[in-house]
Amino acid sequence: MKLFKKLMSAALLCVTATLSAQNCCPQQIDCDSSCNWFDDCEFSVFGEYLYWDLCAQNGDLRSVITNTDTPELRETVNFGAKYQSGYRVGGSLRSGCWEFIVKYASVNGSKNLEVNALDANLVFTQTSDFAVLDLQFGKEIYLRRLCGSLTPFIGIKLGWIDVTQTRAAPSNAFIQTGKSEFAAYGVSVGSNFYWQFWTECIPVAFVTRGSIALLKGSSTLAYRNTFSNGVLIEASAFSKVCALSFVPEIYVGLDFDLFCCDCFTANAQIGYEAQLWTSLTTLIMGGNQRELSTFGVNGLVLRLEAGF
Repeated sequence: MKLFKKLMSAALLCVTATLSAQNCCPQQIDCDSSCNWFDDCEFSVFGEYLYWDLCAQNGDLRSVITNTDTPELRETVNFGAKYQSGYRVGGSLRSGCWEFIVKYASVNGSKNLEVNALDANLVFTQTSDFAVLDLQFGKEIYLRRLCGSLTPFIGIKLGWIDVTQTRAAPSNAFIQTGKSEFAAYGVSVGSNFYWQFWTECIPVAFVTRGSIALLKGSSTLAYRNTFSNGVLIEASAFSKVCALSFVPEIYVGLDFDLFCCDCFTANAQIGYEAQLWTSLTTLIMGGNQRELSTFGVNGLVLRLEAGF
């Protein structure tokens, strides 16, 4: 919360300084509902800094703590939240009220936890690689009374999620590794909402985005159990485990106009985003049993955008 307040304060100071230097009051949103496809095209590019927590299987790692693989000896190891830096880049092409957006996001995360189980210290490690490509096509609908807009869209979503879970004994007496490589593609529907509630020379807008996607996914699974000398004593693999995955997504934030003139605009955003990917297939540590799990991401989004 303290970090959020500091970032908000810094963003407001930057907006004030920029507008004061330009002595310019950007025009407010045009609340005219008329729309012409043949209007001049507008192009924008943006970059986002992502500070996200990657939660494989809701942050829980089911582990077999003995060699018997009996269900009653299983326990749940809880990884705490650990936020990692990532990025998202993209651009948009706008003509009249029609808009096409392409964006790509990438975040890598790693978590470690030491657990004492049956008088043995076990070290658990979970690494996650998350990448998503979105193509969206929508039409903006002006909301005259709110001086805002609603932009329903349809799109194509492609996702790649790799999760590696490792359990190691002291001095690497043994290492057990389970890896899941998930790839999915499908369609998404959603809407963006923009409401400019400040009409003075420091325009601030509330923005939100919600969507849901239905994806066809497949997981490639691998399991390894090795001694410290590297001799492989057990290996099993499952490939192309298919499932349908639902991906709800929500974003809320504030948008600040930084600069505007006849041929160039700039704005900044700060917000929070959360996604949940369902029906991923993972391996239970200590054995080769498969189970369905979820993968969640959430955290801070800082955005800079330039329009031409």
